[in-house]
Amino acid sequence: MKKIILFLVGLFVTFGLAACNSSNIGEFPTFNEKDAVELSASEMVALFENIDYSSVDSESVRMSIKGYFHTIDEYTEGSYSSYNEVKLDIDAVLYALVSEQVNESKLFAEATIDFYSKDEETGSYWGNYSNEMSLVGDAGVYFYNQYMYMNVNMTAVEDGEEESAVFKQRMRQQVTQAMWDEAFSMADPDAIDEIMPIPQEYLDMLQNGDLDEIMDAIPNLKVYKNGNTYSIVFSVNKQGILDSMLDVAVAVMAEVDPEMSLADITEMVNEAKTEMNRVVDELSFDFVISITENKITKLAISLVFLSEEEDIDIDMTLIIDINAELPKFPTDFESYEIVDEPGQGVFDN
Repeated sequence: MKKIILFLVGLFVTFGLAACNSSNIGEFPTFNEKDAVELSASEMVALFENIDYSSVDSESVRMSIKGYFHTIDEYTEGSYSSYNEVKLDIDAVLYALVSEQVNESKLFAEATIDFYSKDEETGSYWGNYSNEMSLVGDAGVYFYNQYMYMNVNMTAVEDGEEESAVFKQRMRQQVTQAMWDEAFSMADPDAIDEIMPIPQEYLDMLQNGDLDEIMDAIPNLKVYKNGNTYSIVFSVNKQGILDSMLDVAVAVMAEVDPEMSLADITEMVNEAKTEMNRVVDELSFDFVISITENKITKLAISLVFLSEEEDIDIDMTLIIDINAELPKFPTDFESYEIVDEPGQGVFDN
């Protein structure tokens, strides 16, 4: 099962896609405060140490990423100036059912992308430079009956020149069990321990009974219980950081520099608060992990960041659902062109 999880992570990175239907599948979870619970150190240890990664032969997974980010970087010195702008609006979904048997494995990945970038330089030693490009459209990648299918409808514009890629293709090579086994053999089962939702050092702290220490190490941590599902929620925002900054600084300096006076710490914190208010207009980060009967059932991350000068604007949500039902695949696979390489006949020129 560890290999399956790692293989899914690899697929997610490879395709650059991520994102189901029914009740709360694909939705960022919300919680009722009446479901908040306090767990003892031993209960917290048991909750995470008993997570089962290997009780089933295969897992279906849904990953989604939706949102946008926009950054602008400008610089001027004397006669030299530079300008860099990047925009990305993405709505992407990936469903995967990965088994050690290739004939049981399926992949459904689709994304809508709107990307724009602009780079300009004037007054540099090498002369002036300007490049502007955009990429807009939809793409789908499917693994079905041991074949890889691609459905692409994208338009790219660079410095005023437009080029479109519109095709439906199927790879000629069928993925055999031997090829699948080789892919699985490249995954390191022990690597799953390095990407555990809760770092091992925190579990060690719990094991030693240092519950207060871990709660200090992970501020704004809450646990909710609904039925047999536990959800661990970590949330932080700009105001929360400002409000807790002095307490954190006092605790840190007590270890780092016990001789530092409270007045000096307060002055340092006030300067940091002033700088944060100058740079950050809005900030919120939320992380949720849900565990049902010793199995992870959902991971969700949300990030909102807006700089005071609005040169950084991010609003992104990532949601992973385990055991989500696969959607219906396209019904026109038989009409896809058979090729040896992705984009063959489209990107050849």
